[in-house]
Amino acid sequence: MRKLANIVMSLSVALACWVLLACLMPMRVPAEFRLEVRHGQNLYGVTKRLGDAGILQQPWGLIIYEHVFSRHARIYAGVYPLPQDINGWEFLAMLTHEPGRYVQRLTVVEGTNFKDLLKQLRAMGMLKTNPVSDVNRWPLILGVKQDSLEGWLAPDTYGFEPGMPVLELIRSMLSRQQNILQREWAERASDLPYRTPYEALIMASIIEKETGQPAEREHIAGVFINRLRLKMRLQTDPTVIYGMGDRYQGHISKGDLDTWTPYNTYRIGGLPPTPIAFPGRAAVHAALHPIITNDIYFVAKGDGTHLFSSTLKEQNQAVELYQRHRREGYRATP
Repeated sequence: MRKLANIVMSLSVALACWVLLACLMPMRVPAEFRLEVRHGQNLYGVTKRLGDAGILQQPWGLIIYEHVFSRHARIYAGVYPLPQDINGWEFLAMLTHEPGRYVQRLTVVEGTNFKDLLKQLRAMGMLKTNPVSDVNRWPLILGVKQDSLEGWLAPDTYGFEPGMPVLELIRSMLSRQQNILQREWAERASDLPYRTPYEALIMASIIEKETGQPAEREHIAGVFINRLRLKMRLQTDPTVIYGMGDRYQGHISKGDLDTWTPYNTYRIGGLPPTPIAFPGRAAVHAALHPIITNDIYFVAKGDGTHLFSSTLKEQNQAVELYQRHRREGYRATP
């Protein structure tokens, strides 16, 4: 019996030494190697892949160590740049103790539209298996009443694990924007010409695209609110550009302003049918908390700010001063 116990003890010590050696053994990491651990992968799959590639010399040693001492600690998905002098122990610590440091990140800036977001996602490889038909079904899948997600996703920087289904990421962006809109709508100013929160979201997207200086958001909102109340057309270039789609090449002509689209606010009354971009929290707040003003016009001064006017005469003078020499065919009158 004692002999068997000694054999077991010797084997245990030998196994422990082998595991320790495997953990301390330097990995054979190629120069500038980046390891991608995808969403849902486990340690066995990752270490086996590195073992098959000859980078990790004793993958089973790490698996046994993790099983015995770490009790199946979670490994975090991400893209890991591995130093060439790393050993197995340090590698395991990197995978299990540094969540969030190596996740992929998507930055959606204020004013980005849905089409441009899809370009970002494709460039990151997140839409390889998602045909256009799937993307078109996202509003239905996510419970959005509208046919498009335009405006419904909150601009921000999002961290996510490689391999995460793209719809999970879209769902989190949608949830954040819905929460912002719900809170701002509940605290909105009185007597606004919106029938629904969605109309406020449409207005917020226009404010986002028109605003060059943050301090002007509420003033621009006040101008557009006044125009809606007076039944005047909004006459805002960003909606025209959105309606032009791929036809827009950086310039709006008189013909573009005369061409009817559902988004040409020089031709249609009221708001366009959908938002034209993803508005940030500040633009949503401005749409629901405009300043009280008599102004019904504004014109870009060329430095990111605007000159506001309450009469057509003042507006025409401002256009003559700031814009007529810049853009052929600009029309300032309502």
